[in-house]
Amino acid sequence: MLRLVAILVSIGLVGMTQGLIVPLLSFILEQREVSAVFNGISTTALFLGVIVASPFIELVVRKYGAKRTILYSTGLAFIMTLAFPIWDNLYAWIAFRVILGIALSGIFVSTEIWLNTILTANNRGRMFAFYGLAIAIGLMIGPLGINLLSISLWAPFLVSALCYIIPMLITIRIPDDDSRLGEAETEDGNGIKRWWRIFWLAPFAMLASLVYGYMDGALIGQFPIYGSRLEMAPATISLTLSVFVFGSIVFQFPLGWLSDIWGRRQTLLLASCIGLAGFLLLPLAQTNTWMLMTMFFLVGGALGSFYSLGLAYLGDLLYGSDLPTGNVLYTMLYGVGSIMGPSFTGAAIQYFGKEWFAWSIAAMLLIYAAYGLLHSQTIKNKGSAFTTSGN
Repeated sequence: MLRLVAILVSIGLVGMTQGLIVPLLSFILEQREVSAVFNGISTTALFLGVIVASPFIELVVRKYGAKRTILYSTGLAFIMTLAFPIWDNLYAWIAFRVILGIALSGIFVSTEIWLNTILTANNRGRMFAFYGLAIAIGLMIGPLGINLLSISLWAPFLVSALCYIIPMLITIRIPDDDSRLGEAETEDGNGIKRWWRIFWLAPFAMLASLVYGYMDGALIGQFPIYGSRLEMAPATISLTLSVFVFGSIVFQFPLGWLSDIWGRRQTLLLASCIGLAGFLLLPLAQTNTWMLMTMFFLVGGALGSFYSLGLAYLGDLLYGSDLPTGNVLYTMLYGVGSIMGPSFTGAAIQYFGKEWFAWSIAAMLLIYAAYGLLHSQTIKNKGSAFTTSGN
């Protein structure tokens, strides 16, 4: 039980940090009249850190265990969050985002590996709904921290950093040997060939991470710019993002339960089609704040579970030493999508108009849904990759 609490609190703090730092920095740079394209590119620095670090996290977890990986990563995130107000410089902030992304990657990968290898096919959807719920709550709370800018530049960063103490105090109580991975047994090494093989064992599940990353990066990186061009107040921008996440919270467990009964692939297809319709229609609601928030609630309800549903589906399809590596690749694809999202939507807003914020996300969902309709996957029985003791 303590292990599950540590996982959920840690990943919830990742959601809160991501939900605060990314839109906060985007909003600050927009107010300083930095271009939307450069703002979008600088936003991708955090996710570049996620991509760079992810391949190495599995090795760290195998050697030191998930517990120590979470503790080291959380400590690094604490330091880097405080670095932003200490050195208020555009180019320094890009470097800080990369390092913060490395820290968040450590928490992402280690918690996902730890959780996925202790669940079964019968409860994976519901348990990952709690995982997604923790991320969603963090993402909902995070943007509200933008309002702390009215106090000082330091305030939102300081509050975010202090929150990292909570998961560290919980995680440190777990025995060291309760989170170690067994040694990988594979005939194709640990390089690109192995990743390629594992990707094609579960492509639709893997692509859920890419699509969610694209949408997530676009929302938290470019929605503050989209909102500013609609002449929204900062409080309205943060509230609208929180409404999206609230929709995710409301529907997180029902969709997880549905995926346990109906199937992950079918649930992902349903969610992607609802999200596609929502983002296609979103520009029609952009002139009315309440209509926009209603649309964001519905779209958030459909798509907010995408990451956890894909992760649960991945756990159904991979087994043995392939599962931890699959978790690493899943996180990397999230990082790739998170770089694509703000970059593409930023360029679309600047060159084609603000409506393309929504239509860019809709295009990605259309491609994903079309692939899913043409693709099926066989689920195999499997065992655990962890060696565990107690709890």
